[in-house]
Amino acid sequence: TKNKGKADINDLLALGNSVHGKKVFNQCAACHSVSKGGKNKIGPALWGVIGRSAGSLTDYKYSKGMSEFAKIWNFETMNAFLIKPKDYVKGTKMAYPGLKKETDRASIILYLNEQSDSPLPLP
Repeated sequence: TKNKGKADINDLLALGNSVHGKKVFNQCAACHSVSKGGKNKIGPALWGVIGRSAGSLTDYKYSKGMSEFAKIWNFETMNAFLIKPKDYVKGTKMAYPGLKKETDRASIILYLNEQSDSPLPLP
């Protein structure tokens, strides 16, 4: 299909909702805060992560892989990362195996996007 990436992410996001995403985030909360002003934990704080450059928080020590990743976390990159983090960002220290279910990924991306002062417009 033409413009495959955008069409695919629209289809994916249509499967989810942020209420479900908040529930899915419970499995992330052991290592990440998501509230405004939230502190880094084992993993970096995720307030405003959608739209932010990967590895860009100055008060968190990222892995070399994440520091060198040089991409913006948007709907597509976050989806690709959450499928299997260690495959998408070589050398990440995030031990989480990934979210296999498209509905769970879509929902958590929508939820994370809302946890921001400037959420990205939905595609």
